[in-house]
This record gives sequence, structure tokens and C-alpha cells, in this order.
Amino acid sequence: MARKRTPLRQRLVVAFVLLTAAVSGMFSLVTFVVMEELERTLFVDQLDGELRWWIRHLGNAPQTRPLELPNHAQLYITPDLFDAQLPTFLPAIAVGWQEVADGRESYEVIRRDYGTRRYYLVQPSSEQERREHVWFGVLAVGTVSAWVAAYLIARLTAGSVLEPVLRLAQRVRRADPARPPQRLAAGFANDEIGALARAFEQRLAQLHGFIASERLFTSDVSHELRTPVAIISGAAETLLQRSELLPRARGAVERIATAAHEMQALIDGFLVLGRDPLSVQASPQPCALNAIVRAEIERLNAGPASGTHSIALIERSDVTLPCPPALLTVAVRNLLDNAVRYAPGSEVRVIILPDALVVEDGGSGLPDADIVRAFDRHQRLAPEVAAGEGLGLAIVQRICERSGWQILAQSLPDGMRFELRFAPEPAVVST
Repeated sequence: MARKRTPLRQRLVVAFVLLTAAVSGMFSLVTFVVMEELERTLFVDQLDGELRWWIRHLGNAPQTRPLELPNHAQLYITPDLFDAQLPTFLPAIAVGWQEVADGRESYEVIRRDYGTRRYYLVQPSSEQERREHVWFGVLAVGTVSAWVAAYLIARLTAGSVLEPVLRLAQRVRRADPARPPQRLAAGFANDEIGALARAFEQRLAQLHGFIASERLFTSDVSHELRTPVAIISGAAETLLQRSELLPRARGAVERIATAAHEMQALIDGFLVLGRDPLSVQASPQPCALNAIVRAEIERLNAGPASGTHSIALIERSDVTLPCPPALLTVAVRNLLDNAVRYAPGSEVRVIILPDALVVEDGGSGLPDADIVRAFDRHQRLAPEVAAGEGLGLAIVQRICERSGWQILAQSLPDGMRFELRFAPEPAVVST
């Protein structure tokens, strides 16, 4: 199962937001760590300077109780104070700065020793922690705000970034390879999108040349074949009017006349394929599917191999299609010829449904892996069957692409099923 792709616009927005989130998150983290370290250093230097000032200011005067300092700080001097007057964590403090906690509060402690006296400056960390929380909140709000701003900016700019791509896609979508190529690159800057537009323009021009050449070749060949086919058909009809013609020779001439009529139908079909689809669709010729199917079945039943097969026709609807009769004739003929050729001695069932023509045979069928290749040109998947160039189903596929139909193949337990599904809805008269 193919995974659904996220639209390019959404991917651009997500990429921009993720990039902003990564950059802003890294910046906030580094800023927070640096600021915390800087503030801690300044705070410790401030405490240490304040402690040194008090040491110089107090001198050797004995202190019998802790000194209350600004910002809820306290100064303890030993051995002037008794152990009961000291916090429990104070005796374990080494010289310098240390952060400690007593279970209820955390403290910043600076210890300095002068002579036999020890000086402890104890500052509660609540104020410091409050400042850290405020700074962390500011960084968090700033980071989230950057994400939101990145999302809004990405939504606004993604449209302008993709606008040239969407404009080019619309021009390519409207371009018809069968028509003279348009200037796809007009109006685009000399950048990557402009280079892409020029590449599309060049390829469309080449494709138009190929299609025009193919149409000219098909039209010229079909037109040139009309004269010899008409001569053959006329000569056959003239011979059939002669009473002295022997029965064996008459049968051969009848086969020549039938082949000439079939060739004329093929030429008409190829002429339609060689024309501009818009010119054909502008004035569609309605044709009766049922009548064409009956005529093709009669052709097969009257042919030289009529005794090797049986064809059952099941008409569940009378279907009229808005398409050139020549194209439908070629498609039906190839499907029936294919069924009769690859299922000799079996019954071929032809079912006319309101929206499809179904042809089922009782042959050996095809493996599922070969069904797709059956519509490729020059693919003969049953080489033991004589005749055929492997073009019949490929021609049907091309007619379907031209007419907007579908050709579906399915392997049956005892044969194959081909379904020619028509779209849009054909005109149907149910029976």
C-alpha cells in the first residue's frame, strides 16, 4: 500500500518550524546555561566581597550571636559562637563557596578563615532561585513565541514560495502535446523554476513534433492504402458477378472481398486515431454497439475457421456510444479475434452490459504476472498459437486511451475475461 505523501506546502511549514525550534531551543539552552553561570559567578563574587568587608570591619571584636545582614543573610563567626547557635550543616563547610540544603531551604555559603577564626556568610537561595525561575520563564515564553511566529511566517511565505511552481504546474496541465507548444517559461525569473519551465517547454515541443509526425505518417499511409484496397475490393466484386466462376475460385474471391472490407475498416479506424482528438470529440458520431458486435460475430462465423469455435451473444442492453464507429469496430474486432485465436474449440461468451462489453473465452488463460504485459506491443504470450503479431490488445489499449474508456483483463479458472468499460456513461436502452 502506497503511503500518502504530505503536501509540499505543509512540509515547508513543518521544516521551517522545526528549524526555528531547533535554533531557538539551542539558543535558549546556551543562553540559560551561560546566564546562570554568569549570575552564579557574580553572585558568589558579591557574597565573597561582602564577607571580606565584614571581616575587615569587625576586626577581632568577639561576636556572641549571629549577625543579621541585608537580604536575609547571616554572618557566623567561630569559635565566638557555640555549636547550638550554628546551623547543623555549617561545620561541614570547607573554605570557599558551597551550596547546601537543610531539607527546607537551600543556602549559598561562603567560608573564609583568618587566624583562629572562621567566618561563614550564609545567604538563602530562594531569591536566587526566584530570579532563575523568572529567567527560565522568559526564555520559555520567548522560545514558544518564536515557534508560533515561525509557523505564521511559514504559512504566509510558503504560498509565495510555491506560487511559481503551482503556476508552472497549471501551465503544463493546460498544455496539449497535440497542439503547437506554448511559451511555458514566459514570466518566470532566471532561476531554478525558470530552468524547469524551459525544460518542460523544450520537451513539450519535442513531444508535439513526435505526435505531429506520427499523425502525418498514419494519415498518409492510410490515405495511400485506400486506392489499392478499393481496387482489390472492386476487382473482387467484379469477379463475383461472373457466373462462370468455379465454386472453389468463388470461395477464394469471397475471402478476398471480405479481407478488403476488413482492411478498409482498419484504415478508417487508423485515420480516426491519426486525427486531433478535439476535432473528433467536437462532433461525435453515435454508433450502436449491439449492431457492431453482431456484425463482427457474423464475420467470424462466416470465416474459414468458423468450425473451430462457437460464440454466444448475451445482450442485456442496447448501447449507443458517442464515438466514431470505425474505432469501436476495431476494438470489438480485436477482442473477438483474440478470444477465438487463443481459445480454439471452446465457447466464447460476449455480454453487452449497460456500461461495458465483456468477452469471455474458455482457453488456457494467463498468469496474473503476464496480464499487464498482454497490452504491450508485440507481446505474444502464447507462442504456440500460430498467427498474430501481438498488436491486437495494444491497439485496443490505445483506442481506450483515446476514447476515455478502460480495458480490464481477468484470469478465470477456465479462460480469460476482457471487459471494455465505457466512460462517460453511454446512452443505454435497457431490454
